[in-house]
Amino acid sequence: MRKILISLAVLLAITATVQADDKVEHRDWSSQFMEDMGEATTHENGMSTFGMLCARGSCRYYFANGTDCTAGTAYPLTITTSEGALSLAAVCEPMSSANGDVMLYWFDESDAVNSAFKKSAAVGFAFPLTNGEFKTSKFSMDGFNDAIERMIRGVQDRGQPVGIRS
Repeated sequence: MRKILISLAVLLAITATVQADDKVEHRDWSSQFMEDMGEATTHENGMSTFGMLCARGSCRYYFANGTDCTAGTAYPLTITTSEGALSLAAVCEPMSSANGDVMLYWFDESDAVNSAFKKSAAVGFAFPLTNGEFKTSKFSMDGFNDAIERMIRGVQDRGQPVGIRS
């Protein structure tokens, strides 16, 4: 399933400019579609990306910060929200894009994660580095709820059974 989602993310990234009329801005977030899949995403000053991709009845979050990793390996992430800190494992998978390979860290959505994201004005990601330091990213959540809602509804309208936990 992970490889399918990665392939779908690649297709969305490649066709984003072709289907720009389907991309809708939701303040700091955007949502877009390609066939039976959807994506909601935001960026941090061009340095990091955070989003959710839904396809074939499954939704997963992803995070990219330009840090290399070993495909298929789980990496720890700490995410700070207005609900508190969340600690989880994200699995690294490369994604080919027009600008070369991008390493994405995928993690599953859950009730706790979704609830914390929905209630937060901003979320921070702390990513441990091998030198004992952390690489941090902070994302505005302004528009998150609208982008996710449109993306889920759009995927469902395309005949795909998709739902995320509350």
